[in-house]
Amino acid sequence: MQFIAACKKPPVFCIITEYLAGGSLRKYLHQQEPHSVPHELVLKLALDIARGMQYLHSEGILHRDLKSENLLLDEDMCVKVADFGISCLESQCGSAKGFTGTYRWMAPEMIKEKHHTKKVDVYSFGIVLWELLTGLTPFDNMTPEQAAFAVSYKNARPPLPSECPWAFSNLINRCWSSNPNKRPHFVEIVSILERFATSLERDSEFFSTYKPRPSNSILGCFPKCKARQKSVTCKAKQ
Repeated sequence: MQFIAACKKPPVFCIITEYLAGGSLRKYLHQQEPHSVPHELVLKLALDIARGMQYLHSEGILHRDLKSENLLLDEDMCVKVADFGISCLESQCGSAKGFTGTYRWMAPEMIKEKHHTKKVDVYSFGIVLWELLTGLTPFDNMTPEQAAFAVSYKNARPPLPSECPWAFSNLINRCWSSNPNKRPHFVEIVSILERFATSLERDSEFFSTYKPRPSNSILGCFPKCKARQKSVTCKAKQ
C-alpha cells in the first residue's frame, strides 16, 4: 500500500496512505456466501497477495501479521498489503518472545516464541488462501488461545473443503507445513500461481482436471524397474 505522508507533531500523530475503497479482504469475504468465490478470482487475489509479499521479502521485511483484515482492496479488486505495525527487518528479528500477533493466522514457531524467519509469512499466506476458498474464519469454533494450542501442539489446521482443487490444496499444505524449511518462498509461490493462471487461460477446466505429479522418489524408480528382469518387482509399485 502506498505511503504518502506522516505527521508526528504533537498532538497530531498520523500516517497518510492511499485510499482503498474496497475495504478489507476479510470484509469482502464475509459479505459472500461461504465457498462461493470463483476459483478464477481466488487465483487473482492470491497472486496479488503473493506478489506483494515477494516484494516485501526481497527488501528483507517480515510482515508478521498477514491476514485478510490487513489486506485491502481497491475499486478494481486489486489486493494490497497493509498494516505494518509489527513488521520488522529480517536482520533485526530474533525470537517472538513477548510478541503479540493474531493467533488464528500465526505460524507455530511464533506461537511457541521461537526464532522465526520469512517463512512465518508463508504460513499465514496458507491460512489466507484457505480463507479465499472458504470465505470462513479459521478455527471459528475455537477461541484464539485454543486455536494457538491446537496449531502448535496438535498440528491442527483448518479443514480443506472436499471440493478444493488439487492445485490449491497442494500449495496450501506446503505453505502451512509445521516445518518452516518445507514451506516455499514467495518467489516460488508467485511462479506456481502464474503457471496456474497461464494454464487457466489455455483450459477453462484447469482447476477440475489438474492432478499433482507423482513424487520424484517414485518417478526415479521407473527407469530402474524397466532395466530389470520382469520377475523383479519395483519396490515403488509394491
